[in-house]
Amino acid sequence: MRAAASGLPAPGPKGALVVDTAPASRWAPGGFRRDGGWVVPSRFTAWPVWGGGRLDPTEARFAARETVIRAVALWGGTGIVVPDGIDVEVRGFGLFGVFGGREARGPAGTARPGAPRVVVKGLALF
Repeated sequence: MRAAASGLPAPGPKGALVVDTAPASRWAPGGFRRDGGWVVPSRFTAWPVWGGGRLDPTEARFAARETVIRAVALWGGTGIVVPDGIDVEVRGFGLFGVFGGREARGPAGTARPGAPRVVVKGLALF
């Protein structure tokens, strides 16, 4: 039984948010939805054109300690839900559109120790 597990990485703590697992796709065009149990890559690009998208890593695990999400919306929108206890930084610009910040569910800076950091960068046009 021991030989079957040789060479595999040691299991992380139960409930670890950062895992050593291959991530899901690294980009999504318009009309997308990513939620449930998936692995968020270290770089993810959301590109809805004339449509919308929703990115919800609430039940996901992260492939890296820091994740950069690039959200570029042209005549559409991207909704990003960030779980409690994760450090989030939002940098973006809206031109005839809105590039909003975090809708706080708790005080800023309440990331739990060892939690991933998510940086959202992007542009919203129309």
